Amino acid sequence: MSIFDQIIDRNNTHSLKWDKYRGQDILPLWVADMDFKVAPAIQAAIEERSCHPIYGYTRDQMDWNHQVVERMQYKYGWQIKPEWVIWVPGVVPSMHLACRSLTPNHTHVLTPEIIYPHFTSTPCLSGKQATTVAMTYAQGRLRIDLDKLGSSTPTQSRLLLFCNPQNPGGCVYTATELTQLDQFCQQHNLLVCADEIHADLILDRHKRHIPYASVSSYAQQNSIVLHSPSKSFNIAGLACSVAIIPNLELRQTFKRSMEGIISEINPFGYAAALAAYRNGEPWLQELLSYLCGNRDYLIDQFSQIKGIDMLPLEATYLAWLNVAELGLKQPTQFFEQAGVGLSPGTVYGDANFLRLNFACPRSVLEQAIGRIRKALY
Repeated sequence: MSIFDQIIDRNNTHSLKWDKYRGQDILPLWVADMDFKVAPAIQAAIEERSCHPIYGYTRDQMDWNHQVVERMQYKYGWQIKPEWVIWVPGVVPSMHLACRSLTPNHTHVLTPEIIYPHFTSTPCLSGKQATTVAMTYAQGRLRIDLDKLGSSTPTQSRLLLFCNPQNPGGCVYTATELTQLDQFCQQHNLLVCADEIHADLILDRHKRHIPYASVSSYAQQNSIVLHSPSKSFNIAGLACSVAIIPNLELRQTFKRSMEGIISEINPFGYAAALAAYRNGEPWLQELLSYLCGNRDYLIDQFSQIKGIDMLPLEATYLAWLNVAELGLKQPTQFFEQAGVGLSPGTVYGDANFLRLNFACPRSVLEQAIGRIRKALY
């Protein structure tokens, strides 16, 4: 029995994921939040920090930046410098900062047309207009349609928000695709803010994550790369991430925009993140094996359920399900009535789909599949 088979009762813990259906017999398989215990090293680090009875403002340390440097080198072969690292409470706040600080004289921010909701709301909340770039499902991989990029770029654009691995859809961009995107950005003098929060969650062993800023010297000097252990180590509630900005001018501009807006990271966030990077890799490898099993189970099950087509998944734990053939007017509500809570595709930009979070014990997925079959047949 795997450690990830254990059922952890999250009721009465003020969980966003579980409180949505509080008091209802609905399995919550929506928001990107895993139902697994954290790595023992992380829990030990938090318990150790809690032994000191004062939890005041906490400053990041340069040796913590070195830990990020080592992590980037070890995981992705990406050589960065400690001074490039800025600690931020989350990836979404960093996207807001990028939109506010790096596009002062520009009215448009480019975003993928099918993407998780903060990509489209962030530019608007920053006084900009989100202008979408076309996506494609070719070869079963949801990604930016690189052949159509040039036809949709307003001259008022300076920034592209980019997501790799893609959420939803789980595509891992190849070196060729990233090079083509970089060439487009060079032609249009674009900066890139790359959300790479799912970089550790590569499920296909023949795939590898390539940090956007490592693609070329232009990409390095004209991008912000966002990382966090929050998704891969299930510590999103502790609010700790990094923005990696090689370009000194961009970095200083970004840091100035934080003043008076972005709060300090709490001491437990630092403790958990550093423990994950230092000692969490064995747990992460076990997790990836388990998630691969869950993914393969779902692919097999949905191949037998007429009307639901699961997109092949290269990364993340978020299945992207095409339910158009079912002809449901309100697919999310239909499956909630069946006892399965999924994320509506409408909020991501494609009403034909639903998103299913399979970072949970296999027995929960088996229950969900049983309920889906019962509702459809």
